[in-house]
Amino acid sequence: MVCKINPSLNYIITEIKSKIDILTVVEESNLHLRKRGRNYMGLCPFHSEKTASFSVNPQKNIFKCFGCGVSGDQINLYAQLHGMDNGQAVYQLLQRIGLRGDKLTKQQKIVISKRQEDQKLEKKFEQEYKHLFDYLCNLRNFTKAKAKKHKEMGQVEQDYLLIRYYHEKAYQEYLLDALLAGLLEEIDFDQQIDIFEIAMGVVDNWKNLLKKQKLKGFENVELTSF
Repeated sequence: MVCKINPSLNYIITEIKSKIDILTVVEESNLHLRKRGRNYMGLCPFHSEKTASFSVNPQKNIFKCFGCGVSGDQINLYAQLHGMDNGQAVYQLLQRIGLRGDKLTKQQKIVISKRQEDQKLEKKFEQEYKHLFDYLCNLRNFTKAKAKKHKEMGQVEQDYLLIRYYHEKAYQEYLLDALLAGLLEEIDFDQQIDIFEIAMGVVDNWKNLLKKQKLKGFENVELTSF
């Protein structure tokens, strides 16, 4: 039986994922996984292998086999382990958590609206976070290129922008490392917010400084790897 779900599918799936994590799906199956660092590893149930290449990440609620390439979330895993499509899996799982797929209450609609707004804010935050990282990378490239144009040390010493940047260089490097850790999800969301606010203050100061110096367009300097 394939369940026909209304446009509120996003709400239903989010509810399922919040109440049934991927380790619950694993524990209810015949999978035998061992913890390795943050992940769990074991033999893939979807193809024959002798070396464990099937990985489950409980923090992100995702799985991936590095042998056959199959991957997904807890709903995908449930569906494949039980030989059904995702629609059938959603139908079975929503019944387990006591949800109906045909009609939502007023309160559930309010929750959907709030989640959609939260998702928009999260996407905007990610874009602004990436912008700060790119800006500071370009600022570093800009100052390097500027320093190379000076033929004598005396010219460097008289360049206010260069002196200002090199006085802050260690802190700039710290900010770039911290922002990169956030982009790689190596720090939690609260830490990302903290570093975002700090970096935003630094970037605003430099934007004002460059505006006073009537320097524009360095944001377009090509990024390089460091």
